[in-house]
Amino acid sequence: MDFHINIKKKSFVSPHDKTSIDVLKNINIKIKYKEFVCIVGPSGCGKTTLMNIIGGLIDAEDNKFNKEQGDLMANGDYGYVFQTSRLLPWLTVKENIELVCEENEEYIERIESLLSDFDLHEFKNYYPKSISGGMRRKVSLARALIKKPQILLMDEPFVSLDQPTAENLYSVLINYWKKNPITIILITHNLKEAILLGDRIIFFSKRPASVVYDHKIKSKSKGISTDNTEIQKEYDQLRKKFPSLLKGLI
Repeated sequence: MDFHINIKKKSFVSPHDKTSIDVLKNINIKIKYKEFVCIVGPSGCGKTTLMNIIGGLIDAEDNKFNKEQGDLMANGDYGYVFQTSRLLPWLTVKENIELVCEENEEYIERIESLLSDFDLHEFKNYYPKSISGGMRRKVSLARALIKKPQILLMDEPFVSLDQPTAENLYSVLINYWKKNPITIILITHNLKEAILLGDRIIFFSKRPASVVYDHKIKSKSKGISTDNTEIQKEYDQLRKKFPSLLKGLI
């Protein structure tokens, strides 16, 4: 399912002084089905706002959000992984995943399969406080994928993780994506992470965010690690060509 986002402007009104703050401006993006797109830009520029519009969490107002082959918001056909795991502490690993789906034989089998694929099966009856931060992120990813969404939205899901833990999660995500091709949209501040995982990187400007550069990733990594010569080479080329790209300037 391809979709096209066309946002002329998205603003918020400050609750304190009622002033209007422009967050997004002139966003025109087409994302292909099964494409892995990374969004990179300065902090506070509007990346999460765009993600929340795609996911139907906030109103797009009178802007255009066109999806081919149906209405994603109406079908709830997306999964969302946030910056924190957002697990309920009084529920076990398995119960946190069950929370978002119906209790029937199909989902029971699917939950067991995901727990095994994500190396969580032996921890399924543990509570979130009893497992590591990386494992909690795995649970939140499994919860987002349990209903087989066509689009997976990920808002800095690997932030604050050490490199070995992050790379373990990269492997879990990529292995799932290879077996179950879906559209993935990932927000990250880590350019090497974006080059490693994505097909394409969309760079945003400072707020109000607009697209300053749309980059097709050339590197084809053989290993899921940011310590990779091909990843480093493309990273260096981008930074040399556009020294201020991560600041939203080109």
